[in-house]
Amino acid sequence: MTSRRGVRLAGVLHLPAGVVDVAGRPVVVLCHGMESTKEGAKHQALAARLSARGYVCLRFDFSYVGESEGRFEEITISGEVEDLGGVIDHLAARGATAFGLVGSSLGGTVAVVFAGGEPRVRALVTIAAVALPLGIIERMSPAAVEGWRRHGLRGESGERIGPSFLDDLGRVDVLGAARRLEAATLVTHGADDQVVPVADARALFAALPEPK
Repeated sequence: MTSRRGVRLAGVLHLPAGVVDVAGRPVVVLCHGMESTKEGAKHQALAARLSARGYVCLRFDFSYVGESEGRFEEITISGEVEDLGGVIDHLAARGATAFGLVGSSLGGTVAVVFAGGEPRVRALVTIAAVALPLGIIERMSPAAVEGWRRHGLRGESGERIGPSFLDDLGRVDVLGAARRLEAATLVTHGADDQVVPVADARALFAALPEPK
């Protein structure tokens, strides 16, 4: 698979028993978080459960992580939306009929932004999605933001994140995309989440049309 930007993407397709291809079937696509990959325990467990229940499921690595191409420091939300678009294009070309998305953390953000302009997405589940991207900056000190712009931010994984991620935050309208959604949506979030505030989930839910 390739991103709409031309970056090679790696993925693992899970087929239910007796199913040999995606043609003529809906597919559930799993979107991992910023510091994760397709090999995360949560996504492996979700893929196993979904395929056991008869769903075709794809877990994949966004650009710059896991087995996909690129350097992690170049990550942006908009770029990951292009990655997801490439995945959907690839599956549709193989005959997939409709799509469900399950997005965790930043992957949930990407799923919402993509689905807001994509009627082929019929169902969406978010897990601790970032709905207010500028909150990432607002929870930082001015000195930390300036340091990010000058030198890059070292994330929990020890990788550096370039200022392009920071610049992209103001261009991503998650709630605007949510208002355009046609998919049935389930919003989930831990009430004690210390990384993504539960206020993001409440804002996302308020913006979503029914059914939600």
